[in-house]
Amino acid sequence: MGDGGNWIDPLSKRERLHDHRIVDYYHAAEHLHEAARAAVGGDRCEATALARELTDHLWEGRLDDLIALLERYAHDLGPPQGADGPEHPRRVLANNVGYFQTHRRHMDYPTYRKKGWPIGSGMTESSVKLFNKRVKGTEQFWSLPGVESILSLRSLWLAQDDRWEAYWNTRPAYSKAA
Repeated sequence: MGDGGNWIDPLSKRERLHDHRIVDYYHAAEHLHEAARAAVGGDRCEATALARELTDHLWEGRLDDLIALLERYAHDLGPPQGADGPEHPRRVLANNVGYFQTHRRHMDYPTYRKKGWPIGSGMTESSVKLFNKRVKGTEQFWSLPGVESILSLRSLWLAQDDRWEAYWNTRPAYSKAA
């Protein structure tokens, strides 16, 4: 699960990080809103309607229709060559056409939902924030064994079940039996 950043592909191939890769639906939808604003010129009602149409295609797994629509708008605006800056509408559309062509096989949201798989990375991002609160900060330096230990303890605490107590009850100095 990720945002589809271009740095992920080489890392994923090298490390074999996944069997099924999913691009976060909400990141992909943000791309479509950006593309719709570029296609029709800003935050007009037409941009909102186009973004809704594009996100419907994405949700329903109609990537061919989505890409064809983006390509049509990109063609109407002209090639990205000569477009000044990354926010220029022609460049935004060209980049988003490439983004959805590259990641189309990672955006089969109807199948993912049918299997009960998550399509958003919010839970993971939230969990990372919870762990980071313990291990990141000023004047905190960790050795690899030290950070692994503290992360293990943090996961026991965050589980909010009996694992924290069970762990400490197996430690002689803290055991209730001692």
